[in-house]
Amino acid sequence: MSSLASVAGQLTFGGPPECPQRPLCLLGLHRVYGILFNEFQPLDVGGPQTVAALKADAVQVGLLFSTDPSIGMNGFVPLADDRHLQNAENITPVVRSAVLNGEVRALLDSVSARLSTENVTELVGKVAIDGEDMPTVAREFLSANGLL
Repeated sequence: MSSLASVAGQLTFGGPPECPQRPLCLLGLHRVYGILFNEFQPLDVGGPQTVAALKADAVQVGLLFSTDPSIGMNGFVPLADDRHLQNAENITPVVRSAVLNGEVRALLDSVSARLSTENVTELVGKVAIDGEDMPTVAREFLSANGLL
């Protein structure tokens, strides 16, 4: 991101409508990196509007989730947060305490240990891009990783 500061004034940033007021979005980019974009385009939260705007060059920088398969599919270049504005957001299982026991905890820990940005991106792509059935994709992942 640091290298973006010198050219950001020539670029349009696309992101969620609340981005100009969020400390981990435009406010943070300015505070941490000194980045000020020429223009802001309110779009969706890392979804199809953002992807379409990037593809059409309506925005040159957009906010997407790191596991979005459209990044690789479209040749988008992920920018490294070299000054650590935002911590990594990890997948976190949420379970009602009434159903949590040692067996459930061990199973969730086993699944979590096998998840990575790369394989989550691949799994999301199978569903979102290839149109595969989500339960089938999940079952295949669990089976391939010895979790069934």
